[in-house]
Amino acid sequence: KITGGRIESVRIIRHNENLPGNSFSVIPQKIVDAQGVEGIDAATQATLTSNALLRATAQALEKASVKSLAASEKEEHIKKSLGANHFTPAPVWVIGSYDEEGKPNVMTASWAGICCSDPPCVTVSLRKATYTYGNIMKRKAYTVNVPSEAFLKETDYFGLVSGRDTNKFKDTNLTPVKSNLVDAPYIKEFPLVLECNLLHAYEIGLHTMFVGEIKDVKADKSVLSEGDLIDMEKLKPIIYLPKDSNYYKTGEKIGKGFSIGKELMK
Repeated sequence: KITGGRIESVRIIRHNENLPGNSFSVIPQKIVDAQGVEGIDAATQATLTSNALLRATAQALEKASVKSLAASEKEEHIKKSLGANHFTPAPVWVIGSYDEEGKPNVMTASWAGICCSDPPCVTVSLRKATYTYGNIMKRKAYTVNVPSEAFLKETDYFGLVSGRDTNKFKDTNLTPVKSNLVDAPYIKEFPLVLECNLLHAYEIGLHTMFVGEIKDVKADKSVLSEGDLIDMEKLKPIIYLPKDSNYYKTGEKIGKGFSIGKELMK
């Protein structure tokens, strides 16, 4: 009997031995103590029976191991339905906009991502009830501000309160910068910024999907590697898991895109 990966007991359920001596009591206990059959000496005056017990146990352990592995592998690939609203991890972006009076505002959004490469576009989906929704509809522009881990507290705050009721820049001591390319502000202190003009607005349901054409990407030198490429390990962007409402760090580089998979090409 194996419980929690450990041998709990060894019981002889059938045998044909005439002179087992004390092997039936000694050997099973030795196997339990050793958690295996390696290095166990035969019981006195019961060498053949002892060896038979050790071989039988070894075979049983091997079968149990194979069975356990097969069951584990089978279980690993059985998909469990989580329902349609169990969303996957999402990026954490802060959307910048101006209201009707020119007041800068920001809000946190995670229903977002890259949606086209030519022209370069990103999408962000917002509820009509948000202050930013009205701002984008009026100004036809927005910025995407990508926070690093250092601004997690401010980023979370941007999603807790409405720009109708408070000045979020004043509350967090962050600095709005007017874009010279689009009619929207960006956050000076955030390391990565995308300036976007509104290209499309699609009513989907609870959310409206805004497609913004990227007019420029601005990055602090501190998050760039050689060749002016964004360095993820320097940028330290944040990931959000909607179902458990937690933020997560991104990991280190694990492989080169359009390259590592070539190992499987025939």
